[in-house]
Amino acid sequence: MTLRAALRIAAIAGQGILAATARGQNVVRTPPDRTATYHADSLRLSGRPWHAAESLLAAAKREPNPNALLIVEGAKAEVQARRFEHARALLIGAPWLNDYADGEALAVLAQAEYGLGRYADAAAYFELARARAPASRVAILAVRSGLAYEGAGQPDSAAAAFAAARAGGSLASIDTWLRVRQARVTRDTVLASALLDGLPAPAARDVPLARARSELLSGDTTRALDAFRTAGKGLDVARLALAVGDTARSRAALYDLFARDPLSDDAAAGVALALGPLPPHAAAEHVALARAVNRRTTARDARIHVERALRAGDSSAATMLLYGELLLATGRLREALRAYGAATRDSELGKLAIYRRARVLVRLGDSGATAALAAFARDFPSDTAAPSALYVLADMLDSRNDWSGASRWYGELIGRYAADLRASLARFRLAAHAETIGRLDSAAALYQAEVEAPGSGTQRTAARFWLGKMALARGDSAAARNIWLALAREDSLGYYGMRARRETGLPPLAFAAPLLPLTLPPTNAAAGLARIDTLLLAGLDSEALAEVRVVLAHPPQQLDALLAWSEGLGVRGYGSAGVRLGWQAALLAPGDVRVLRAIFPWPNRAAVEAEADEFGVDPLLLAGIVRQESVFDVAALSPAGARGLAQLLPSTAALMARGLDVSFYPDWITVPDLNLHLGAAHLAELLRRFGRADAAIAAYNAGPIPVRRWLDREGANDPDRFIELIPYPETRGYVRSVLRNRELYRALYGPPRAP
Repeated sequence: MTLRAALRIAAIAGQGILAATARGQNVVRTPPDRTATYHADSLRLSGRPWHAAESLLAAAKREPNPNALLIVEGAKAEVQARRFEHARALLIGAPWLNDYADGEALAVLAQAEYGLGRYADAAAYFELARARAPASRVAILAVRSGLAYEGAGQPDSAAAAFAAARAGGSLASIDTWLRVRQARVTRDTVLASALLDGLPAPAARDVPLARARSELLSGDTTRALDAFRTAGKGLDVARLALAVGDTARSRAALYDLFARDPLSDDAAAGVALALGPLPPHAAAEHVALARAVNRRTTARDARIHVERALRAGDSSAATMLLYGELLLATGRLREALRAYGAATRDSELGKLAIYRRARVLVRLGDSGATAALAAFARDFPSDTAAPSALYVLADMLDSRNDWSGASRWYGELIGRYAADLRASLARFRLAAHAETIGRLDSAAALYQAEVEAPGSGTQRTAARFWLGKMALARGDSAAARNIWLALAREDSLGYYGMRARRETGLPPLAFAAPLLPLTLPPTNAAAGLARIDTLLLAGLDSEALAEVRVVLAHPPQQLDALLAWSEGLGVRGYGSAGVRLGWQAALLAPGDVRVLRAIFPWPNRAAVEAEADEFGVDPLLLAGIVRQESVFDVAALSPAGARGLAQLLPSTAALMARGLDVSFYPDWITVPDLNLHLGAAHLAELLRRFGRADAAIAAYNAGPIPVRRWLDREGANDPDRFIELIPYPETRGYVRSVLRNRELYRALYGPPRAP
């Protein structure tokens, strides 16, 4: 079960406290602790399921004989916080379980069992709940039963449950998806074909896989294998071929999957086969497995397989490049140097190997790094890495206080690649040094050159801001003010436009409050969002995501519809999708405050403000970080493995949890308020460590170690200079964006609410 489905358990299970009380089915005589349950409901409604669970758990501990209402509400909160074992422990064996509120407690227990992977038990409890539920909940519970039966390997029961869910017509809005679900667990291939015939997009996407599974259930292995292959499901082909004894076909399908899509979820799942019944034999198979294993934090295991390929005789440049990458990731720099060196003679990949080898020399502090980088830039001037080689060379010398050498290579970079981003960075480095030694005219000339350089983008705006600073430093305050007033007007929503406002004493950016909508959302948007809600309530999360992708691929052309979709997706946890539609709306009404709110949303403001208040950080700063990290997408996952709203690495989340004495398991990391709780704690710790927002923001992105090094540089006490000279382009842009976001959130949503 995914987070978005868990967030809707209250709706699946019934109307909660009020419904149970109204039906008079609280079978425990102890007066219900409505204070605790109402407080928990308030927490859940504000997007804080983990806090709701903690609140109810504390209330239960205070009660010597907790009443049924408190127990069930506590179990709901535990399910929403993905603490399924806790929820199960609260409900299992309760004498009133079967009689509570028309199956409400049974449905919560079923959800807990499903979350624990106990699918057969989940199906049984869903069926018991369905037998007791009012008509409005029967169909949804039937879908849930079908999913549980399917997970338990009981396709006939699953097919019957999906058919029952469709029978009443109450789920007509998602019937196309239910037809796919029913077909994939149906043994009768004729019936399956009838169910799948003529399905429209996006459900049609899943038709090939549903046909393949139906063929498999019918016993026709040959046709099933062909169908899985047609559907592009290499992992299913590998598993099925292995099951029928065709190891050759199974092996070919598995290692083709690794080679073709090594970072896919299917490849990750297939690793178990490669480590079990289908171990790699040939060198190419070891390399393919290594690429699949090398997912974020498994470089050490991947390296072992590459080493086996090397022992088997694979010394190709591609393999040596992969080996060098894995050696670097595991801290074996000298060996990485040799691996890249072995690949330098290859006609196609040799240039890349030479460049990577030079970068390793820099990390090692080797005296040969200068010659290696300079030679690369000289020998391969048209290669896309040539400007980077020059910049790395200059930056290395700069960090060693060899300004003569650094300025030479910064100048070389500007002269040869004037339009490259790294040339812009070089101009700023040269200008900063010129200012430091009092050559203000030279610094101004470099900033002016950046303004006039082709394709400098954001850096051009930065250069204009610094031209104002140079004018002020030369005593020409009128010129500085004119420069900054123009910048504030032309870049009103940008970081430098906002900095210019402060320098000129203009009031902070402000917007008129948007008018409340006078009409309901457009019919199509309302119907589409309702369909997504129904899919999520039914546990069909992947199908809901498919519906979201359809909207993104074919966005409406009317402003009101775009804004309705944007807001609707944002509050449902699809923050990045909502923002993409906000940018579409900007094409129609760029100055509309509603559009700006769609691009910079705050769908869970109450939760963000509560977590910020708890740790004493600025809620607007925390909101700005979340907007930059995840775009308020609750399931966001970065290439580095950071997850959730605040984009925490599991190691960072676990460290913060230990410091706060909070129970934490990896599966809980995307629970919105727990993720925000740990993220706010991390931000507060960085603010305490560095004592200034700009450095703390930089450390949130790049880690504290490089930030300490940057703060030791000359001029780092000036926040403008510190930000401008951050050597990591990603981190420099990140700091600017977060500070810009903070001001935009203040302008769009007003000051933080009182705690």
